Amino acid sequence: MIKENCKLAIISIKANKMRAFLTMLGIIIGVCAVIAIMTVGNSMTADVKKQLEGYGVQNITIYVNPIDWEADITEADYENMRLRPEALHKLSEHFKDKISGISVEEELGAGSVVMDGKKANINITGTSAGYYKANKVKLINGNSFNEFDYSMGKNTIIVSDKFIEQLYGKEYKPENFLGKEIEININEEYLNATVVGIYHYEQAGSARGGNKNITTNAYIPLKRAWAFSHDEAFFECTVVAADGVNASELSNQIKEYLTEVMASNLGDKFMVDAYSNQSMIEENTKTMNQMTMAISMIAAIALIVGGIGVMNIMTVSITERTREIGTRKALGAPDSMIMLQFISEAIIICLIGGIIGIVLGLVLGNVAVHFMGYTPHISFASIYLSVGFSMAIGVFFGYSPAKHAANMNPIDALRYE
Repeated sequence: MIKENCKLAIISIKANKMRAFLTMLGIIIGVCAVIAIMTVGNSMTADVKKQLEGYGVQNITIYVNPIDWEADITEADYENMRLRPEALHKLSEHFKDKISGISVEEELGAGSVVMDGKKANINITGTSAGYYKANKVKLINGNSFNEFDYSMGKNTIIVSDKFIEQLYGKEYKPENFLGKEIEININEEYLNATVVGIYHYEQAGSARGGNKNITTNAYIPLKRAWAFSHDEAFFECTVVAADGVNASELSNQIKEYLTEVMASNLGDKFMVDAYSNQSMIEENTKTMNQMTMAISMIAAIALIVGGIGVMNIMTVSITERTREIGTRKALGAPDSMIMLQFISEAIIICLIGGIIGIVLGLVLGNVAVHFMGYTPHISFASIYLSVGFSMAIGVFFGYSPAKHAANMNPIDALRYE
């Protein structure tokens, strides 16, 4: 019975191609808009999430904030806002099973190195052992600093392959630079260091003017940087949660612990704050998904309009085929068969429109994503939802005209002109 009704529906659609297409148009536009918006939204969400994960899902940033930003803050207050090595040492001991590293950095500023008549610009940063894990710095040659380098503040340094290329060209092998001593000019102060490691430099954007204008980062032991700057306090640091540890929960625990440890310094003016990249990723993903769904719901209004169009055209079709309905009923066709025939026709119209809309939506969504510079992420859930919703619209808006057809009196239907 269903097969016969589908055949009759297709014959009816073929007999009125233009009218059927115009009826489908609302469904096509609605489904196309939903699929395209969901594709763009998913692609943006996935790319932003991937970018944030690149900063470290397990990273927790810790800093001290004033409770009242409008209150007057003295120089002594600023000192109380700063974190101290002893507080982090206590933190490391207290959470030793939950923390895999603590990243502290001390920016010494921009400097320059001149070797064999060539000059390269360089940013010097003092780092703790956890810095490389927190920032995902991977060495391609040599080694990181050892415990002796960190504890004694040795004159060692890690530079990038781009820095070496600026000095000696692309043909020079970076590993040959290991063990060389370089002299760095930082605001007319000089810092000497021996190269022990080389990392791969990744350029964030397009730099103009060639390699001469690129300033790369170089790292020295944190204690050496403190000796150079004569300061051992800092405003923020990053804790790396161990694998398997919930970073969001750990950030709250760290906040409570440091508030207790630093109570005398914080007083009633300051508070310790900590946030994890994991919670930021979750909040960002949730927000973007909500925005995508909200816009998709607005686009889905076109589906409702398309459904009304289906209902209207089915009513017209039933009026035109009144005598046919009367003939079928006179020959013994039950009301359920008449009703199923016209519901099937409405479903097929919506289904064909839905399939066309899906194809157009995927094409439009992928083109938009390409021009926006994101990686396409197709939302299969939106495809299933659109197909299901299209069929549901066919049933819902086709039911009333079909019911009207099924309830016709065969005698009156045969007399209809």
